Amino acid sequence: MSVILKINQLETIFNHEITAAELLALANGYEETQKEYFYGLDQDSAYADLYRLYILRGDTDKAAFFIEKIKDNQFKIQFKTRPCCSVNS
Repeated sequence: MSVILKINQLETIFNHEITAAELLALANGYEETQKEYFYGLDQDSAYADLYRLYILRGDTDKAAFFIEKIKDNQFKIQFKTRPCCSVNS
């Protein structure tokens, strides 16, 4: 699947006006290209990144909205139970 097709199909951090500084923070300091970001990305992972983006922005309500959109319950539970990823952290 081409990157362009994937960009149009998934809701991602790139649909939410992510800044260069936020992208670096989410990628742990690695300067990830958009092509690298979309490689192997699925919607649940994109929602997890949106969750992390809104935690970074201090918007816990919006973060919680995106974590609830994750369909894979095991994946969702990881974010709800890990202290580093909790909406309340």
